[in-house]
Amino acid sequence: MEIFFDSIQEGIWFQSLHPKLNDAILSPFPIQPDMPELLSNVLAYDKPDIVLTDQGKPILVIERTIEVPSGHNVGQRFARLAAAAQMRIPVVYFGPYAAYKHGGSTQGPRYMNLRLFQALKNLASIEKAAVSTINWPVDEGYEIIQNSSKDIRMKDYLALFFDLYPKLYWDDLIQAIKTSEFEREQEAERKRFISTDVVNPAQYDDPPSSVSIDRSSMLPELHNSDTNNLKCHETVLYKIGMRNIRSDPYTGMSILYLYLYCSGMQNRTKNLVLHFPEVSKEKWQTTAQGSRKRKDIKLFRLAADGILFSDGYLPKSAL
Repeated sequence: MEIFFDSIQEGIWFQSLHPKLNDAILSPFPIQPDMPELLSNVLAYDKPDIVLTDQGKPILVIERTIEVPSGHNVGQRFARLAAAAQMRIPVVYFGPYAAYKHGGSTQGPRYMNLRLFQALKNLASIEKAAVSTINWPVDEGYEIIQNSSKDIRMKDYLALFFDLYPKLYWDDLIQAIKTSEFEREQEAERKRFISTDVVNPAQYDDPPSSVSIDRSSMLPELHNSDTNNLKCHETVLYKIGMRNIRSDPYTGMSILYLYLYCSGMQNRTKNLVLHFPEVSKEKWQTTAQGSRKRKDIKLFRLAADGILFSDGYLPKSAL
């Protein structure tokens, strides 16, 4: 087996979690054109923290973070998880559901934006994948726990994974993970967090203020735009306030909204139109032509059915 990592510290950490990984090769992610095709597909949108391969085939993806995905940053890491799920590779998101933020006007405990849980649930259902979330533990003051006890559930997950792999065919392995006692325990953990820590969970049932959902003809921002290219009856309009074209967290959020509101990337039941009120068509075109391999340009094109700029609208075919 081979462990591909974004940072060596994360690779060493992951290798320590299960005896089956003791002899695994530790490798940084290769660069193009030396990257194997299957690995390249996992990295198509962004680099996850860990990709485990067996004879060159990716078999597990891990994303770990001590940052709470609150507010607008909830989707910053979503694209890297989506790429793996689309390949039906088991995915683990390991991060705190709540943690203490130090300094600034928002100092204090910060809590998971619950839209991430629903988007990941939709991702698993739509792509027929196994997507697991594991809560990084914190102490009574919401400070991140950094000792070895934080890894107990990660070790439990890997014990389950290696007990199933390679005994089962791939579809059976995915189903076994999804219906396991481990997953039932993680679901119970999420429900406990929502009921005890989150104030007014119902606030996440509706779209955030940056998102409008309606028929295209009923969205006032699109009244002067030729949206005949849009295939679906309804449109999700996502307003992005960036002044310069950049990726985080907006490309991840775009893909998250596709799974949260549009039934995924392939068989969309709603259009996704991005609204860049601070970016002109000329700025987009200059940036796009200057570097066609930029991650942000690539992912915005992939996610959007059209983009509304400060000076007009472009359909997907013109992006």
